[in-house]
Amino acid sequence: MGAENSLVAIAEIAAALTGFSGIVVAFGRLKGRSWTTRERDKFADLLNHSGIALFAALTPLVFSNLESGSDPRLWMISSLIWSFFSILGLGFGVKRLWPGIPHDLEWGHLTWLGFLFLLIVQLVNASVWQTAWPYLMALVGNLGFAFIRFLDLVNPRNEDLPE
Repeated sequence: MGAENSLVAIAEIAAALTGFSGIVVAFGRLKGRSWTTRERDKFADLLNHSGIALFAALTPLVFSNLESGSDPRLWMISSLIWSFFSILGLGFGVKRLWPGIPHDLEWGHLTWLGFLFLLIVQLVNASVWQTAWPYLMALVGNLGFAFIRFLDLVNPRNEDLPE
């Protein structure tokens, strides 16, 4: 599977995951209860990662129509664009997660650290490697993080449920 086919598949999965999140919202409303702050934060993370994966998958597809898809500048530019939006996402995540750090490590913190690792990989890709595989790895990481949040919303822990 070439890079373009991988990007199209990632975009389709990201769009589907975002659509499934709407189902989660609908089920929450059917139960007649409001979401807790934690649930809203998880939902925001899900949309953040799905959105980054979706738009980041489409970015190199657009640029590849301008030049050859194997041009290293394509992957440099794509990695820099992914990094920009990821820095924004990390900033919002830090604002939500860090004010009241719980004593136990949560998935949100682990995904944040994984996301930070992917950001570093993208910056190295933009400056050194300039190839497709690190970029595709980051997009798959976004989908993985979004799926973890989706599972958190579908299967809430007891402390996430209202009393």
